[in-house]
Amino acid sequence: MRGAEHETPHGETPYSPTSLLRALTANPYGVSTLRAQEHPAAEATPPDNRLTRTITVVLALLLGFVVAVSVLDLRSEAAAEDSPRTLLEQEVRDTRAETERLEGRRAELEGEIAEAQGVVLGQSESGAAERLAAYEQAGGGAALSGPGTELVLEDSAPLPASPGVSSGTVNRVTDGDMQIAVNGLWAAGAEAISVNGQRVSSSTAIRTAGSAILVDFRPLSPPYRITALGDPQELRTAVEDAETGDYLQEISTRFGIRTSWEDGEELTVPARAAGTLTEASVLEDSGVAAPETPPDHSTQSATTAAERGTEEDTP
Repeated sequence: MRGAEHETPHGETPYSPTSLLRALTANPYGVSTLRAQEHPAAEATPPDNRLTRTITVVLALLLGFVVAVSVLDLRSEAAAEDSPRTLLEQEVRDTRAETERLEGRRAELEGEIAEAQGVVLGQSESGAAERLAAYEQAGGGAALSGPGTELVLEDSAPLPASPGVSSGTVNRVTDGDMQIAVNGLWAAGAEAISVNGQRVSSSTAIRTAGSAILVDFRPLSPPYRITALGDPQELRTAVEDAETGDYLQEISTRFGIRTSWEDGEELTVPARAAGTLTEASVLEDSGVAAPETPPDHSTQSATTAAERGTEEDTP
């Protein structure tokens, strides 16, 4: 190999414009490489001595101390009584207490209305109270008790976790699963149905919001207990022999949704909340006049059959 014709000028680096131009125009064998002591990286590297190591350790300790103090401050603020989380939790508790108080007051007012209604009907034509009781029972406005069965739907147990994942996936019961189960019990001949204490009627909506299932816009939590009044053995056999039984078996096998049956001799299905009166007729001499249009017993606006989760197949 031919030796270099001339040396790299003093102070010139491989990254300077002069060096680049020289490299483009000169013979590549005519310029020698930089010596190790003249390499720019050698000048940029700080010296490795006891003072440098001491300063590095002190800076690392100082940084760790600052991080620890910041974490402690954040934890103390989160645990304080006036922290946003604490205030939000207290607001939730206050709202729940107020809701329970209003529900109790509503029950008292409904009882007073029922008593006043009974007095008025007692003064009207014979049989009016009995007909009203039959209408309320058919529309879900009266609580019912008797033998029946409960179909319990629960989310799956945590599935095996994937490599690198701390916990496995949990398959949730969906509003579609609930609709199919409720409609299957209606088709099996159930006299009345409720889900976690919420009465289900022909206009009940079963939907989902986030991870919660709503029955008449009331959120429910698992396990979901579907109470159906009727002969327990007949209801269970009719559901298991129909398409509903096949569907429940499939979601149990494929997704791990847990299903179980619990029979009872004295189950109770509560009454549905009284709807808002939207139309009425005046009393005539011959008795109570029939309304021109059927009253709306739903507290919400009417929806289409496709939007209501249970209306298509419910009686």
